[in-house]
Amino acid sequence: MNSRTVVGLAAALAASVSLTAPSASADVPPPAPPLRVLTHNVMMLPSIVGGNYANETRAAMIASSDYVKGYDVAIFEEAFDNGPSETLKTGLSRQYPYQTPVLGRSKSGWDQTLGAYSALTPEDGGVTVVSKWPITRKVQYVYKQGCGADWFSNKGFVYVELKVNGRKVHVVGSHAQADDSLCSDAPSVRRSQFAELDAFLDGLHIPASESVVMAGDLNVVKASAEYPSMLQALDATAPAAYKGHPYSWDPKSNSLNANRYPDDAPQYLDYVLFRRGHASSTTWSNTVLTPTSPPWSSGGTTYTDHYPVAAHG
Repeated sequence: MNSRTVVGLAAALAASVSLTAPSASADVPPPAPPLRVLTHNVMMLPSIVGGNYANETRAAMIASSDYVKGYDVAIFEEAFDNGPSETLKTGLSRQYPYQTPVLGRSKSGWDQTLGAYSALTPEDGGVTVVSKWPITRKVQYVYKQGCGADWFSNKGFVYVELKVNGRKVHVVGSHAQADDSLCSDAPSVRRSQFAELDAFLDGLHIPASESVVMAGDLNVVKASAEYPSMLQALDATAPAAYKGHPYSWDPKSNSLNANRYPDDAPQYLDYVLFRRGHASSTTWSNTVLTPTSPPWSSGGTTYTDHYPVAAHG
């Protein structure tokens, strides 16, 4: 075989490879659209729990506060108390006109209800999502496992599909199993819940070009060995940076938290995470905010016993 033939064959082979082989970057998801996300546990406990926590007053204060302004989507947990949770949503409706019902309160207003939902469960799941952008699909999912006080509520997650500047963005807001003296193995229950959430998202077959954001009070301490296990179970990536106050739940600095849990250590429990394998951001950060509320009866100048977590990148 002469050199001219070898060169010709090499050129043909190279052309064939270039036409059939994927480029090195073909499996790398594109960047996410610019997103600003807020999650906050608002501690609107049902009246049966007791305590004078001025849910209606705090709902109105949160809705008119500066810290909730300017996001693409916000997720609230523990919006259990029916009247105050509606006050919160109504107060936010001008900024965030697209909203879900509260998880587990009824089947009304949802495109789909999945999991272990029961109308006989005494309390709803307390999660609601409000958005600046149109919500094109709303699904509520009630976890199959729960123990301690959580057994009496329809806790689970809310899934929404948003249309952000023409691009689909998928958001999940969840409130996972809490540590509880009546719950013998809360980490095991959380693992089961995270597996349900992961399986649900797998079943949607979301394209890699679309962002998937998971947020909420996940009740996993960031400083614990459970944190990397949570990331793995949810197929989530850790934020590039954690900023702001070092804890999202802090009896040492949060007066309402100190009122309820004066002897407990501070913890980081609340997150906004991207799902691996989908459009995301290499500069994504979670920032714990410490907003000051107007004074009210039991809480001093804090809106709730958790601090809000803001994410962007």
